[in-house]
Amino acid sequence: MKAIIIDDEQHCIKTLQWTLAQYCPDVEIVATAENGTNGKNSIEAFNPDIVFLDIEMPMMNGIDMLKSFEEISFEVIFTTAYDKYAINAIKLNALDYLLKPIDKDELIAAVDKIKTKKLKIDKSQIDNLHEVHKTKIADKIAITTNDGLQFITLQNIIRIEADGSYSIFYLLEGKKIVLSKKLGDVEELLEHNLEFFRPQKSHIINLKFVEKYIKTDGGEIIMVDNARLSLSRNKKDEFLEMFAKI
Repeated sequence: MKAIIIDDEQHCIKTLQWTLAQYCPDVEIVATAENGTNGKNSIEAFNPDIVFLDIEMPMMNGIDMLKSFEEISFEVIFTTAYDKYAINAIKLNALDYLLKPIDKDELIAAVDKIKTKKLKIDKSQIDNLHEVHKTKIADKIAITTNDGLQFITLQNIIRIEADGSYSIFYLLEGKKIVLSKKLGDVEELLEHNLEFFRPQKSHIINLKFVEKYIKTDGGEIIMVDNARLSLSRNKKDEFLEMFAKI
């Protein structure tokens, strides 16, 4: 069976390639891509039997990529770093789902399922998954670290600070994690979660952990970890409006 891997993390692509070679020799990787746009081009060029598809990617996410096809002639196995990310909704008849780091036994089972039973995705299932994706049914995210993946409970994130091409996660109990992605990438990941707000260029905050708001020229926010953050003038009304909803 010909397969394509679409994932924005190169090390995830390589790991999946190795695991498939070791445990699913019937699967031949004919192409890889690091975003949905290039992935769609590869699918059209190689006409694969299986697509291993990440959900959150820059330029075009996995769900939007599927929605761009008039007809889906390939099987899809979703691969994602989300914990409890709409598992019940995603695991519909035609959809399979593997949580990173991918367990070899689950991978073998997913491939075997495709061998024994053809599972086609229809438009209604994609639309349903798109709605699930927008609501971000998840209580954890996984971020890449030097030695693997670090799972973070969303409600434990106090704030996230930009540091050049890195983002620093400040968590409860004084914990701190550095992610090698820009703050804009993190904002895109959290954009549908109403608990998180970007008050200015260098920070994203969890509104649940705002301790105080001071009416200075632009406004100043004090977080529970005593961080003092300026509030952009063009964000002031949006900030106060969101607080009225909590």
